[in-house]
This record gives sequence, structure tokens and C-alpha cells, in this order.
Amino acid sequence: MVVERSARRCLLCDRSFTGRTFLCRPCADRYRAKEVPIEIRRRFYEEIDRRYPSWSNTGGDYNPPAALLGTLAGYPRQSNVLEIGAGGGFNLLALEQLGFTRLFGLDLTQTSLPVAARRSPTAHLLAADAATLPFTDGSFDLLFSCDLIEHLPELEQHLAEARRVLRPGGAYLIKTPNRSAAEIYYRLAGLYDAYFWHPSMVSEDELRTVLRRHSFGSVFLSPEALTPAQLRKVPAPLRRFAKRLPLRQLPPQLRPHFEVVAPVIA
Repeated sequence: MVVERSARRCLLCDRSFTGRTFLCRPCADRYRAKEVPIEIRRRFYEEIDRRYPSWSNTGGDYNPPAALLGTLAGYPRQSNVLEIGAGGGFNLLALEQLGFTRLFGLDLTQTSLPVAARRSPTAHLLAADAATLPFTDGSFDLLFSCDLIEHLPELEQHLAEARRVLRPGGAYLIKTPNRSAAEIYYRLAGLYDAYFWHPSMVSEDELRTVLRRHSFGSVFLSPEALTPAQLRKVPAPLRRFAKRLPLRQLPPQLRPHFEVVAPVIA
């Protein structure tokens, strides 16, 4: 997310304005409380990759899911693994380095796939919508997504698809922002277009509930520290202290993000 106030151009209409948002006010108002067509969403995220590479998940590894990657070390290396929203391939590379050999990556944008292919040449990559996964039932042992589900207007449909493509005994590993904390930040920062790029944020209880509705359990892991992207949102004089924030000691509802293992349940 871009947080510095600056002169910029709207990612949808190219109108000039000054602010911290991705969209000008007219474009933000145009899509408020309406379904945003998938082609508009795709264009939006491809423009982020082009114009803001130092903030996009294609351009840098700014939100590493450290707790989830630590958990993945305990799974069989022959597991079929799909990362949904693979971005620039940083997590696929981490999985390769852990020894996983059956890796698949999916992303909505055409801008991210060539970057991911260079970073993780052994993974099988394709462009597709996370709400309609192009795989047969029971194709994967593990699904993985990092900062994805909050971007999906069709969260319920996505989780139904995730459950469909997982085998019995499989699991979905998810990193996503905590709505309770994020909404406070968005309001204070004046990010009036947050609804456009984060339409499906969840609190701890909401995440547990929606996962249960689609036959997933939920085990909340304990991240140890803020990610680089989260630290960039902290005022510079406070970052030294923020780096030492004991996230592990906070209850899940107070953490800035969740890292969750969601096993398939009957």
C-alpha cells in the first residue's frame, strides 16, 4: 500500500490528484457499493505493478509469511502445493528452498507471472481468478495464500473452490490483515478507496466463522514481528520500538495480521 502523500495519477482514469490513495475520488465513488468487474480489478493491480513496484507484492518481498513458512517445513516435500496470488514468486522460491518440488502458482495479473517465472522456474504458473480455480477436485495437498483473500470480492466462492480442489487431509495456509486493526489505520490515513482493494477483510472471529462454513478448521499461528510493509506504515521515529513489538504475546484479535493453518474437516 502506498502511504506517502504525493502527486499521482489515478490507476483507473489517469486523473491527476494529490493524496495517499490509488484512486481519485470520482473513481472511488463510482464503484462504491457496486460489484467491480474482474477486468477493472485486473487492470488496477497490473497498474500497481507498473507504477508502484516498490510497494507491490510482485516487486518485492515486503510481507513475508514467516510463521506459515516455518509450519510448511513440517509437510511432506512431495505434496502438491498451489499458491493462489503468487505475485512475484517470492513464496514459491521459499518453498523450493525448503525442498518442495510439485509447485503451482496462480495470479490474476499478467504483470506478475513473468516475474514469478524468473524467480521460481520450477513452478507451474497460470493466470486465473481465485474465485474460479481451474483445477479438478482434490488436486492439491496444500493451498497457500499471502495477503490475498482480503482482495477478493467473492470470498465465499473462493473458499468453496479452495475446499473443492483440496484432498482429504489437506490444508489451506492463509495470511491476511486483521480487519479490526486495518480499518482504524485506513480511517486515520484517509484511504477512502480501501474498500476497492480490500473488500473482504475479516476479524479473528469472522475468519474462524467463514472457514468453518466451508469445512475448514483454524489454527492461528503466532508471528514474531511486524513485516517490512507494516513497519513502513509506522512513523520513522517509532520504528525502532515497533521492530521489538512482541507480537507473539498479543492475542490474535490485537495482531495486525493473521497467519492461519486451515485444515480440511469433515
